Amino acid sequence: MVNLTLHGIDTVSRVRVNGQLLGETDNMFVRYSFAIGHLLLPSPNQNILEVEILSPIQEASRRFREWQNEGVFTGPPSCPRASGDVECHQNYLRKMQMSFGGEWNPVALSSGIWKPVAVEYYTLAVLRDVDVAIKRNETYWTLDCRAFLSTPASEDFYVDLKAYASDLLDKPFVLEKQNVSFAYPVLEFKISIPKDRVTMWWPNGYGKQMLYPILFKVKCYASEAAPNLSSRTESQKVLKVGFRTLELVENEDQSGRTFFFRVNGHPIFMKGVNYVPAHTLPELSAETESVEYLLKAAHDANMNMIRVWGGGLYESENFYNLADFYGLLVWQDMAFSRAAYPLEKDFVASVRLETAQNAQRLSYHPSLAFIVANNEIELYLVTNKSDFGEDANRIESDYNALFETVMEELSVISRNGFSPRPGPMISTPSLGVAQSGDGMAKNPQDPNYGDVHFWVDDKDAFSPETYPHARFVSEFGHASLPMLSTWQRALGNGPSVNNEEIASLIRSRQHDVKGFIPMLHQISYQLPFTPQKWDENIEKFIYFSQVSQAMATKTAVELFRSLRTGNQTMGALIWQLNDVWVAPTWSCIDFYGNYKLIYYWAKEFLASISVIALYDANSNNLNITLTREDYADHSDSQFYDVLVNTYLWTDLIAKKTIARAFGLGSNQLEVRPIPLELLLIENHSKEEIFLEIVLEDKDNETVARNYYYPVPMKNISGIKDPELTVSIPTSFPFLIKPLTGVLFKQVQVAGQDCSNAQPPFTNSFSLLVTVRFPALLVYLELVHPEYITKRHTFSLNGFTQTEPRKTIHLVFEDDSECLTLDSDSIKVQTINQYLLNNN
Repeated sequence: MVNLTLHGIDTVSRVRVNGQLLGETDNMFVRYSFAIGHLLLPSPNQNILEVEILSPIQEASRRFREWQNEGVFTGPPSCPRASGDVECHQNYLRKMQMSFGGEWNPVALSSGIWKPVAVEYYTLAVLRDVDVAIKRNETYWTLDCRAFLSTPASEDFYVDLKAYASDLLDKPFVLEKQNVSFAYPVLEFKISIPKDRVTMWWPNGYGKQMLYPILFKVKCYASEAAPNLSSRTESQKVLKVGFRTLELVENEDQSGRTFFFRVNGHPIFMKGVNYVPAHTLPELSAETESVEYLLKAAHDANMNMIRVWGGGLYESENFYNLADFYGLLVWQDMAFSRAAYPLEKDFVASVRLETAQNAQRLSYHPSLAFIVANNEIELYLVTNKSDFGEDANRIESDYNALFETVMEELSVISRNGFSPRPGPMISTPSLGVAQSGDGMAKNPQDPNYGDVHFWVDDKDAFSPETYPHARFVSEFGHASLPMLSTWQRALGNGPSVNNEEIASLIRSRQHDVKGFIPMLHQISYQLPFTPQKWDENIEKFIYFSQVSQAMATKTAVELFRSLRTGNQTMGALIWQLNDVWVAPTWSCIDFYGNYKLIYYWAKEFLASISVIALYDANSNNLNITLTREDYADHSDSQFYDVLVNTYLWTDLIAKKTIARAFGLGSNQLEVRPIPLELLLIENHSKEEIFLEIVLEDKDNETVARNYYYPVPMKNISGIKDPELTVSIPTSFPFLIKPLTGVLFKQVQVAGQDCSNAQPPFTNSFSLLVTVRFPALLVYLELVHPEYITKRHTFSLNGFTQTEPRKTIHLVFEDDSECLTLDSDSIKVQTINQYLLNNN
């Protein structure tokens, strides 16, 4: 048997070998195989493979017209919600839905071969995937395995299987002469592993991510007689398996029904982010360096869950391997998003195949936590029901029929005796798995059940009262602009680009149907900014947009974390981690990999041990919450002190300190209300003060730090020029020119001595930041024209400084050349400068 296997064609194509039509493709998420042995020419002749790609726009429109004429109805034409260019009818092609445009991404209707093409030669069958479901009892772990084979056979056949796992088994696991049905070529078997051979796999922050390699080898043959030694009967698959249990707990309680994940018997608050493809061209979305950079960033920011959004694609094997390695549980949406899909027989058949193939491929990963059949379709159908008119019931019925089919196909990775993973759930947001299949919910966003997607435009996002006390918030976020050098780089002219060019690009890349209004409203709640004149000071707009995004997201996450008592709220997934172009979006990391302020802040507000300060307007209390989100297999109570320091904006020395002692065990949370009046300073208004909340361990080491500002920053009174300097300790200092119109900021830096350095170079700089008065939200930006294209990180950014001296580390990834900083390399901004300039 000689097969041509195409692992990914985007999307509609005709495939020919030597001029003979093999077949057609119409689903980019499906693996297609064609027998070609009878068409191949003997050597020295050349065999020619031809893949004719058809226009996705024309094909989507054609299907829409033809299927509607055949009585298939999906309501008004489905188009992405976005300003600017979009293409419609994306629901009629099994193609990455974001290709048709969106609120944060361009139209990019890619076409072509986006995954490998292989010629396979085998006698009878080939091993495609192995699903490993894991359960445990008091003495053993059980690997409940299913080996999925591909075969053109028309009769049953025999399989020998061996599994090699030297870390787990003293000798290979062996099955011989197993009869396998050609109609359902799946081999089912179980392997028992003694518990003492296993170290469990844990999510990030809770323990190790131990992975065990297992090699599966199969031999397939037609009769009980052993196969001929020369026949190609053997194929194999290597998996890295992690041992963990995972369940979704949905128990009735006084407010509704819980919705939280229990891993290895331990309830875990999910801190994470939504992930979109790493590139708008699907063939580049699996690029190893980019994917690893993003997933490592999620890990380093103390995240433990990442949601693969349904408008994108099923990610590469590399993505899930990295999620396994970094301890990032994956909430996997299937590739359906916010539209009514056609209930047409060939379309449904293709969806069945897509579901089964991708479930089989992904199911063994310990990171795969949850599968959801679609993104926001139930919310879309409920919200737009009036637009469907008399066809509304029919569209809902077709939806139920299609996704019942999807749920049925997902049973290929389920088990009768136990549940290897929770779900699947039919849609997000929804009322949870417990309600899936019970008909369309009238309010999929009910905060007392399941998960919600929360978006706010018309309320103060810096107020805790704005956010719902939901069970699980799987999508929420705030938009911002990438840093100035990112826009300059996108335009290709570096610092020589003028403000008008940048403003024009920013406007053209704004695809939110509400434009800049939500972003500007949020900025105006807190910051000294005139919304109508954003294009007159783009640098200020960028800085304020990132401050606004970071503050609002921090407020939301801290509220959600403070609500985990009684499992009220047990998850918060920020929208979104990454970007596919340079634009105003909700991302934490821009297209070139530069961290926005929200990312720097997330490292702290998502830390396993955190101190949270939230104001309760009803009681006029500042609620101080100490939370530990970790795991210990024994009693692990630790003692902490929380110091609340009250400062005036005119002094680096705290004027008042109130201390509270806490004792806290693993995965515990405690709240202590403190009347705000106790924290104020006599004869000084709230506008003149701010609070620093410091968490110290028993050795008086600082574990966490937070700040509370009692009034909007635009209303702060008495703030002073901090007389801020940044320097690199050296005998050869250079003076960095201050920002135009800013007289109180000096930055001293110097380059390293490259004359004696040898590769690989250590391009790491220690920046000493000194102030004489409190500096509010110090923002450092590298602006060296030759270095802005080099990935770099600051150890801290967007920080409030109350100590006279602070060291910040600037590290470049590039070690191939010796880098130096000079007088134009770094810019500094603070809120101080804008408050003083406004006065």
